[in-house]
Amino acid sequence: MYEKFLSQNMECERQVADDAFLAKYANTAPKELITLWQEVGFGTFYNGLFRLLPPEEFIFWDDAYIGESGQIKPQIPFMITAFGDIFVWIYDTCLNESYVAYINIRKGTWKIGASNVKILFNVRILSNTCIKMFDLEMFPALVSKLGRLAEDECYGYVPALALGGDNDIDKVERVKFVPYIDLICQSLGDFEFA
Repeated sequence: MYEKFLSQNMECERQVADDAFLAKYANTAPKELITLWQEVGFGTFYNGLFRLLPPEEFIFWDDAYIGESGQIKPQIPFMITAFGDIFVWIYDTCLNESYVAYINIRKGTWKIGASNVKILFNVRILSNTCIKMFDLEMFPALVSKLGRLAEDECYGYVPALALGGDNDIDKVERVKFVPYIDLICQSLGDFEFA
C-alpha cells in the first residue's frame, strides 16, 4: 500500500514496528495506519523532513488541543515534520468520519491534511505542492545552515512563532522537540482551525 512512498525514500532510516506495538493499536487505529506501521515502520524520511514515531513519543499531546472535548476521539499522533508540526489521525464523532489533521505547531493552527493516511503518504507527500501545502519551504536552507537533526530534535523558532516570535531564518535553532512542542501546546491551550 505504501510502495510509492518507500520508493522515494531508499536512503531513509527505518525501524520495525513489532507485533506487540501493532497489537496495542489494533482496536483503536485505522487499518491504513496499522498497515503503514507494518510496511514502513518508524524512522526519518525525505532527508529528515518527516519522521514517523510511535504515538507514545507524543507524551505532551492532549486531545483537547483541537476540537471540542469528546468530539474528536481517538486522536493518534504518528508523524512530525522537521519543524515539529504534527500529523494526527482523528475520528470525529460529530461527523462520523476520520481524517488526518495537520497541526502547525509554529503557527498554532490546524487543518485537515488528508482524508486518510493512505492519501497523505501516496498523494499529498509525493506531490510537488507538499512543501508549500505544509509550509516547509525553509527546510533546505535550515539543513545547510544548522545541519541535520538528531532523532529527538526539530527546527524551532526562538521565541516560538505562535508565541510572538519572528518568522526569520536567523531565529531558528535546533531544539529538543518534546519540550519545545509541549511548551507551545501548554501556552496556547488549543489550536485554531485554519
